[in-house]
Amino acid sequence: MSTDASRLQTIFNRSDKSSHPLPRFLFAALRAVDPYLQYMLIFNGYGSQILSQIGIDTISAGPKGTVLVAMAAGCALKQLINMAYILEIKIDYAPAIGICFYNTLSNSLASLSCIYYGPSNELGTIQYVGISLFTVGILTELISELQRKRFKDQPANKGKLYTGGLFSLARHINYGGYALWRTGIALTSGSYWLGAFQFIWHLGYFTKLSVPDLAGYCSKKYGDDWKKFERDTPSILFPYIW
Repeated sequence: MSTDASRLQTIFNRSDKSSHPLPRFLFAALRAVDPYLQYMLIFNGYGSQILSQIGIDTISAGPKGTVLVAMAAGCALKQLINMAYILEIKIDYAPAIGICFYNTLSNSLASLSCIYYGPSNELGTIQYVGISLFTVGILTELISELQRKRFKDQPANKGKLYTGGLFSLARHINYGGYALWRTGIALTSGSYWLGAFQFIWHLGYFTKLSVPDLAGYCSKKYGDDWKKFERDTPSILFPYIW
């Protein structure tokens, strides 16, 4: 395992199931406020003021701005469900703040892009592609994690590896879903460049860091069952593709 992957495991110690409510409450508060921050950037003029400081002219956000605010609310809700119900491992203040900062930064880049790239008065093809990717991605991530949660909650399955549901299609399909909805938000803003960056960045991050980290943990915990899962499910993030 690489040094970076090992460092990730020290941040998220999957073997520590202790509960610390204050970091989770802080996470919930920071994620809940993000949709309002995006609304202020897009519709209250704060985004235009920021871009004008570096000499960039802006346009009206129009309906795609409304869609982006709705997307910010949707991904915040999904992550609140994850923090309140799905996630069982310990989370400290630093990763809680870091995750919130990253998501707000990513959404803010899309919000600023929204008031720079056209069209401003209607939804175009790129927006419909973005909305589709967002919908498929966030539902894939949420449903797969709920399926695994339901399996893990059954006493008879304690200590067992979950290989069913959407995870039977790709070993880390929830990561693939996250990459899709992040790309979808970026494309909805109107920027092909931001969409390409988000997709390539998350593809590299997950395959080089997150997946090796999780695979190392699962290999130690589940042994031969994990090796069989890797053989039976060759796809990593996207079924039959990657």
